[in-house]
Amino acid sequence: MNIDYVLENLNGDRTYTRNDLIEAFRKENDELNDATFRWMLYNMQLHNRLYRVGYDEYTTSDQHVLPEYRPIYTEDVLKVERLLENKYPELSFVMFESVVLNEFLNHQIAQNTVYVQVEKDLSTYIFDILKQELGGMVLYKPNRTEFSRYWRKGCVVVLELISQAPLSSSQPHEITMEKMLVDIIADKSIEATYSPAELPEIFRNIRKNYRVDVKKMNRYAGRRGKTKIIEEYMKDSIEDVI
Repeated sequence: MNIDYVLENLNGDRTYTRNDLIEAFRKENDELNDATFRWMLYNMQLHNRLYRVGYDEYTTSDQHVLPEYRPIYTEDVLKVERLLENKYPELSFVMFESVVLNEFLNHQIAQNTVYVQVEKDLSTYIFDILKQELGGMVLYKPNRTEFSRYWRKGCVVVLELISQAPLSSSQPHEITMEKMLVDIIADKSIEATYSPAELPEIFRNIRKNYRVDVKKMNRYAGRRGKTKIIEEYMKDSIEDVI
């Protein structure tokens, strides 16, 4: 079946229901069954050839796509960000905090943890600076056990900024959705702040509400050795809404 031909002949200025789409594809192949179409619908969304813009609403035009994710940071993060920006304006770093996940969780994170991801060669230096400047609990690349043992209220964690991470061109210190989805699985100290049983719900909520650049995310997931698990969660999250 020529999928490209069908998609090119759909009107990018309107939306289509699932029934509209299967009817369009059956004009090309009248033997198309529901199971095969379901896989096609998942695959077209995964590769950004078709966009889901609402309940049972799809479009071929990215002008109708879901909004880009922008984290809303607390003063805990902004304080650290201002400190680093003022002292080291050329420093490459990304901020994250555990409570931003509350938007996607059933069980809310009550105690916040701030994460500073810094370019590898300077990460230990920045760790020492933050310990000196903040005067509180600052941890460096803790594993899950170390995080659970030494975490205290107001904790700041310094991690290395992995190369090839998908960064924001307009807000370089804000974490992107593509990066966050990988980091919450790959970084054990982040994973320790929420229940891993909620990961399917996190992915479902994100897919319903925000745009995700799957190619960027997959490249980064590959860099962190998490390609298979990310693909599984993405597949399940799309299947839940198609």
